[in-house]
Amino acid sequence: MSPYQVIDKAEKGISVTLFEKIAKQSGYSKASIAGFLGLDVRTISNYKNQKKNLTKTDAEHLLKLKELFEKGTEIFGTPEEFARWLGKSAYGLEGRVPEKLLQYISGIELVHRELVRIEYGDFS
Repeated sequence: MSPYQVIDKAEKGISVTLFEKIAKQSGYSKASIAGFLGLDVRTISNYKNQKKNLTKTDAEHLLKLKELFEKGTEIFGTPEEFARWLGKSAYGLEGRVPEKLLQYISGIELVHRELVRIEYGDFS
C-alpha cells in the first residue's frame, strides 16, 4: 500500500474491527497491539461500544502495523516466528529490539526496511 493509500484510508476512518483482526492474525494480545498504538484496551473497547472509528493518527499507525505483520509473516513463514524475531535485538537496527520500535510510525518503517534487507539477503 502506498503512503497515499494509507493516508486516504486513515482519513476515511478505520473501525475497531481491524484492530481485532490484527491482534488475532499477529498472535499478539489486544493489550500489546493497543500498547503499540499508545492506547489502553479500555479505550479500544469504548470505541467499539460507541461504534467510533479510530483517530486518524491511530488509524495510520494500525495500518502500518498491519503491513508490517503481513510482511514479517511472509518472510518468516508464521506469525509466531516473526514475533520471536521481533522480540530479539537486531544487528541491522543498531542492536535494538524491533518490538520496542513499534510504538512509533518511524520505528515501524525502520523495522520494515530491515525486513526487506533480510528478504533480499542485504546485510551490509
